[in-house]
Amino acid sequence: MQYKTLNLKQYMPTVQQAIALIEIEIEICKKEEVKVLKIIHGYGSSGVGGEIKRHLSSWSQQAKKKGFIKDFIKGEQWFTDSEPVLKIKKICPDVLADTDLYFSNAGISILLI
Repeated sequence: MQYKTLNLKQYMPTVQQAIALIEIEIEICKKEEVKVLKIIHGYGSSGVGGEIKRHLSSWSQQAKKKGFIKDFIKGEQWFTDSEPVLKIKKICPDVLADTDLYFSNAGISILLI
């Protein structure tokens, strides 16, 4: 399988714990040759976006610059046929079965490993 989901909401981690879990999961994905990691982080109880979501966005930008991940997509962009989404669909057709695909979902992020 080339597509995997990490549900952070089930663990209710702090931001630091969440980033550590994501980094560990990425390393596991690389060993298992998983191409795409969907992260369910939730959107926060305030309705304006949670801390994990905000930190994951900036962390992802840095991780991409460092070559740790190839790309990332915010859940709000998962419904479009933007260049990153099309690239992910081509690399990993398994994402076509994702129930969040084609719906804007601020509670998820997609990482291309």
